[in-house]
Amino acid sequence: MTQDQDPRLQALFARAGAINKGEAFTDQVMQQVDRVRRKTSAGWLGIALLFVVFAWWISGPIIHATGLLLGVLPASLVEIDDRFVADLLAPVNSVAGLVALLFLLLRFVYRKLFR
Repeated sequence: MTQDQDPRLQALFARAGAINKGEAFTDQVMQQVDRVRRKTSAGWLGIALLFVVFAWWISGPIIHATGLLLGVLPASLVEIDDRFVADLLAPVNSVAGLVALLFLLLRFVYRKLFR
């Protein structure tokens, strides 16, 4: 190493001492990142809590509606006297069968129109 480079190396190391002052800036940035992370976590926790409260609040009406549907869907459309024939035609002779057929018809029409 020659004497020409020695002052440059000295200046480089002198600047390295000034760079350490930049650690305060890094600490500030990291504190801001931690604050944002805590706020984000608190926000998501609040949203989750609201969702749980909403789900608990709406669960009663959903259970009631499900019970009503389960009572209506198996109802026969046409009364058949013979028990064997009634059991044989039960999948088609019910409100649920009618809803399923309507769904399949709508699906068929949708596919014909949009595909």
